[in-house]
Amino acid sequence: MARSDEEVLDEIVDDDIHSGEVAGDRSGSDAEAVGESDGSAGRLAGLFSLKAFLLSTVLIAVGVVGGGAIPFVGTLGSLGGLFVAAFAIGLVASERRYLETALAGGGIVGLSFAASLLTTGVLPVGMRFFREYGLAFGGLGVGLGVVVALLGHYFGRDLRDGLTREI
Repeated sequence: MARSDEEVLDEIVDDDIHSGEVAGDRSGSDAEAVGESDGSAGRLAGLFSLKAFLLSTVLIAVGVVGGGAIPFVGTLGSLGGLFVAAFAIGLVASERRYLETALAGGGIVGLSFAASLLTTGVLPVGMRFFREYGLAFGGLGVGLGVVVALLGHYFGRDLRDGLTREI
């Protein structure tokens, strides 16, 4: 199985620290790049992956657009597509990616809610509604997106755990 970039970097850092080099012997930029021997780089490594975030964003966008394309369902279809996409990410991903999935889900649904308000903005009543409640409506979309993405990812991870666990 292929190792991730973070695992390779952690191995290189551990080899350098344990090979007898002292962090104080290095120049300031090397010591900052590798991290001091207090383990702060190890604790934060793997917290956020840009690749996982971009992949989550693409898959969630496809799910939201696909779910929203179902006639007569509208926003509920978009949220259902978000759930299915986040579920698939949790099912397929070998590592937990809650942060990336939540950020992608909140961003995509927030943009989707804001775009849906823009279609009513051509009407005088819609423009007034947009001015008064647009930001709150977008915030509601971000909140719903984060919650639904986290639930979908959690249930996908739970199913993956159940399928891969030894009996």
